Amino acid sequence: MKRRNTARLVAALAAGALLVAACSSDSKSTTTAANTQAPTTTAGGSPTTGGSNTTTPAETTTPAPAAWKVDTKDCTDETAANAKITGTIKIGSVMPLTGGIAAAAFAPVKDGFQAYMDYANSKGLLGDVKITTDIEDDQYSKDLTPGAVSKLIDGGSNVVAGIIGTPDNLAVRQTLNDACIPQLNALTGSPHWGEVADYPWTTGLLVPYDTESKVYASQLKELYPNGAKVAIFSVNSEFGTAYVDAFKALASQYNLTIVDEQTIEAEDATPPASQITSIASKKPDVIMAVPLGAGCVTFLSQLATAKAQNPGWTPATFITNTCASSLILGAAGAAADGLYTSGNLIDIGSPANATVPNVKTYLDYMASIGKSDIATTAAAGWTTAEVTVAMLIQAQKSPDGLTRASIIDAARNFTYTPMLARDGVVLKMNGTADPYLAESLQVLQYNATAKTFTDIGKLITQFEH
Repeated sequence: MKRRNTARLVAALAAGALLVAACSSDSKSTTTAANTQAPTTTAGGSPTTGGSNTTTPAETTTPAPAAWKVDTKDCTDETAANAKITGTIKIGSVMPLTGGIAAAAFAPVKDGFQAYMDYANSKGLLGDVKITTDIEDDQYSKDLTPGAVSKLIDGGSNVVAGIIGTPDNLAVRQTLNDACIPQLNALTGSPHWGEVADYPWTTGLLVPYDTESKVYASQLKELYPNGAKVAIFSVNSEFGTAYVDAFKALASQYNLTIVDEQTIEAEDATPPASQITSIASKKPDVIMAVPLGAGCVTFLSQLATAKAQNPGWTPATFITNTCASSLILGAAGAAADGLYTSGNLIDIGSPANATVPNVKTYLDYMASIGKSDIATTAAAGWTTAEVTVAMLIQAQKSPDGLTRASIIDAARNFTYTPMLARDGVVLKMNGTADPYLAESLQVLQYNATAKTFTDIGKLITQFEH
């Protein structure tokens, strides 16, 4: 029984982590999915509900004024890269659909992705062009992703979007760039997705991990204007290093003194008792935590134990937004109370947001297809598909019409706000000058009793390109 419960928890944690990450978007207005127009919003939002949206019509997308254009001369089939797409456009993706825990965790993401594509067709968002989807299975294994993508290519996919996982996306990036097939909206925050010169056909959707870390350092300057002692806990991987290196680079500038650094191996399921004991012995004012998956809960539980053993020690704890869903934090219980994290999507799970127009549109549609029970996690897939379709719409309106080349051109000259983004959040890319869609975040504090997030300060936009 214990092993079964652990598996269920890990699945829930993975789903929650992706939801928060995948819906992280750096935007300044909101859209209604019914007409793909992006209503403008008032920056800031509710201090307790994750941002409320006010709507006035505006254009759907705004291409950058000095448009970046992809070079198709090195494509394996330049003619195909520039050929008009008419009648039907096939959107492929690769997600974990089988294989146990990963499939259970990510199935709602796939459902949300498909739901928006169906919604787009029902509303005729691409006019006479119909969207079809082909979602292949890689069981969350980078070794299986290439075979899945080969099936998509052989099946005629014009675009591949929303592949889950950094190793999975990296495993097929060269193939898709050689074939000049747009690899859009990778569902990871790896800084790799900014390598435009070498991989122009690949874009990411999430706030880069190093940018998120900079946001936390900036907020600490506000919370501790006279400086603070900080301990760092992180998973020993490329994921953890991206956060830690960025934080350390800003620490002295913000008068933050690092008094301890502790790591845990990504595959280590043992609670980090010795690491937290070491941190507690230094009595830092702040802990910067970069755990992953089920490690989010074991870290918080171990920290709660250490605080109980050290009366009066109440460090401010910042934890990455890969842990920042009520699903994950709810599993941690009281141990998660008061921690700081971040996000830039409306808290769909909060009853206070149920009547926000764009949230209501989404929830009503999911109810109409019998998916209310997974609506919170499915929002990751919905938003990924929405942003993908917005790029297609912009490409279709371009002088070149809808082609694979015009689609990646649209993606890299793009300004758009997803319908579920919080106030002040705008997705933007501008060629090589700004290769990341999302770079702004709202710092949040979690209330374990209410299972809701409270805004801390204003949306942090200073790391925008």
